[in-house]
Amino acid sequence: MYDLVIIGAGPAGLAAAIYAARKKIKTLVLAGNAVSQTTEAHLVENYPGIPSIPGGELAEKFREHARGIGVEIKDSVEIAKIESSDGKFEVIATGSKFSAKSLIIATGKKYRELQVPGAKEFKGKGITYCATCDAPLFKNKIVAVIGAGDSGQDAAWQLTKYASKIYLLNKYPAMRGDDRLLQEELKKHPKIEIYNQCEPMEIKGEKFVQALIFKHNGVGETKEITVDGIFVEIGSVPASKFLTGVVDLNEKGEIIINPKTNATSCPGIFAAGDTTDIPHKQIIIAAGEGAKAALSVYEYLKNR
Repeated sequence: MYDLVIIGAGPAGLAAAIYAARKKIKTLVLAGNAVSQTTEAHLVENYPGIPSIPGGELAEKFREHARGIGVEIKDSVEIAKIESSDGKFEVIATGSKFSAKSLIIATGKKYRELQVPGAKEFKGKGITYCATCDAPLFKNKIVAVIGAGDSGQDAAWQLTKYASKIYLLNKYPAMRGDDRLLQEELKKHPKIEIYNQCEPMEIKGEKFVQALIFKHNGVGETKEITVDGIFVEIGSVPASKFLTGVVDLNEKGEIIINPKTNATSCPGIFAAGDTTDIPHKQIIIAAGEGAKAALSVYEYLKNR
């Protein structure tokens, strides 16, 4: 029986594990097979104290820190379901089961990937899923943003500080989202060219992205544009399916938490990071939320 089982080994999960270990909470971290978004980041240049580091290297530093203070981490554990009884939890995985007095869910969120020819081949070679992470890498370059919802609009705005030209591709007749003021700013920005009613068809290049082909449904033609990079902003999916009926989820499938304590609707289950309903999905925020969740678990266990 563990005091705490943490499901997820990204920044939120490992930060929670570090704080839990320092509180002498008997903790197990269950890492799935999915690659974390931190690992997928080409360079992380906004983590305090580390001006620039490959995402995979930063992720490994998190692991080294956790293991260095005695945190037990089990890799390649796929969670099937969670059962609760008498204030205790059973985490049911393929071929194994883990018992705990409390849980932290930190399973993260996976970007919805582009499914067109060339998208897989050029991932990390011009195709990126994080403008906050990678926009500075495209200084004075020509880029395209696929997706013109709130995240796509924000990505395009970030890129105006770096790129020389930005194509914003929107599948709808007009841009959607809550920030109408930003939409107007994007429409009149000299660096931005907006294509509505468009869908990507193919990405071309040699070693790196060189061109994007898209179908312009509004005028009934296919167009090819030269680009150095493509920012994909077509949504993301929280890894929370196994929690249906266990804790409250919002319409996006994100875990609803108390923002002060990270508690979910089920006593004893806490959550942190990108799989929750907090805004701003960033490494530094996920790590901070993980620390908060661990401290809340400490109070929860102490009070029991």
